[in-house]
Amino acid sequence: MNETLEIGGLAFHVRRSAHRKSLGLTVDRDGDLVVHAPNATATDDVERWTRKKLLWVHGKLAQRKLIAPRVHVPEFVSGEPFYYLGRSFSLKLVLDQKEPLRFEGKHFCLRRDSRSSAAVHFRKWYINTGTAWLKGRVAMLSRRTVANAARIKVSNLGFRWASCGKNDTLFFNWKTLQLPVRLIDYVVMHELVHLSEPHHTINFWRTLEAALPDFRERQYELLLKAREFPSWE
Repeated sequence: MNETLEIGGLAFHVRRSAHRKSLGLTVDRDGDLVVHAPNATATDDVERWTRKKLLWVHGKLAQRKLIAPRVHVPEFVSGEPFYYLGRSFSLKLVLDQKEPLRFEGKHFCLRRDSRSSAAVHFRKWYINTGTAWLKGRVAMLSRRTVANAARIKVSNLGFRWASCGKNDTLFFNWKTLQLPVRLIDYVVMHELVHLSEPHHTINFWRTLEAALPDFRERQYELLLKAREFPSWE
């Protein structure tokens, strides 16, 4: 008998066995999602367990490029949106201004003769502006944990949002500054917990949940949000 569960818009094939004593989940080479379950496990229990694995599943599918990324390469034209702390600000191309790129509160202004190097100027702006903002955010959120960062550094971390380094240093990807604040808070709190819990042990997740009770929801939102960002370095 074929048993299939539809959860979160995904189809999971359930394979039962009398020899299994616990639940398991695999992503086959062709992208099929398979839940391995003992014969005696109720379907409702299988479904509840599988729902808790949705974040992991989406991560695996993204790695295999089975979820098509919705990224775009910026054109740096007037009216194009750019994000800061989750808010969209349109770009204006101007003929004359001192700085190559300037933020005026409601929009970004890019000097036309700097368009070819616009990606560099935007990255510098996010790093310079975001470092001060993140320092304040880390200081505020650290009150929920037993650890505090000694140093904050914003740079290009490739596909990582952030990382925890030596001597209590937290590194953040400049692209993190594009996220909504609630998702930045998740990234910050995740790294703050790493200061006292270096590995993703049960105690790590318990500590994170105590500081940020809805962390799983934010974690899932972050995975989906990542697909919307421009593919520029």
